[in-house]
Amino acid sequence: MNAFTYIFFGILGGALLILIIYGNDGTVGPMTDGQFAGTVYLGLIGAMIAAGMFASGRRFGQLARQAGIWIAVLILLVIGYEYRFELQETATRVTSGLVPGAAITQTSANGNLTVTIQRSGRHFETAGTVNGTRQTFLVDTGASTVVLTESTARKAGIDPATLDYRIPIATANGMAMAARVSDIEVTVGGIVRSGMIALVAKDDQLSSNLLGMNFLDTLDSFEVRGDRMVLRN
Repeated sequence: MNAFTYIFFGILGGALLILIIYGNDGTVGPMTDGQFAGTVYLGLIGAMIAAGMFASGRRFGQLARQAGIWIAVLILLVIGYEYRFELQETATRVTSGLVPGAAITQTSANGNLTVTIQRSGRHFETAGTVNGTRQTFLVDTGASTVVLTESTARKAGIDPATLDYRIPIATANGMAMAARVSDIEVTVGGIVRSGMIALVAKDDQLSSNLLGMNFLDTLDSFEVRGDRMVLRN
């Protein structure tokens, strides 16, 4: 066996021995078992890179420069992984600012889902889907249910001609008559709700789809932070 093989199995064997002796409580010194395993993994990668460079027969100066580059790359990868959720939050702020109405989905360290919506003018407007078709919603906490325009309903596979418009609703244009539909799927970001009840209003009475309280009430919580609305699922 060559020197690299001895180094490889030496690192692996030493790590296993340390884990067996000190890893009974789920930690190895100041590190958890997972962090220790990650350190060993990076060590093995570093050993493989070093062995490859020395085997190439290049001069020490070239090897040192290449080793420095690889070490910098590994450090950046480790930092990126450790601060992935903070970086995700920064990316959300940037994207929300550049693309108003975008529903930015994030997953926290404990697996919880949040969707952030940027204010558009005086309202919170967000992209979403209805029965799989792309649509836009105004978030309306004053609406008890999701309300769709006639055009949206048609695109979502609902025939407006079969609907019975007899439910009175208040809109920005005054009172209107709406029809009740059921078993609707509404998606905002990564949040999906199936089997929902919605109302449909004619296009000349309602200009935008409304994301009402029967959707918002299914969330763990929602709040407004300045010019952003955060939905927690």
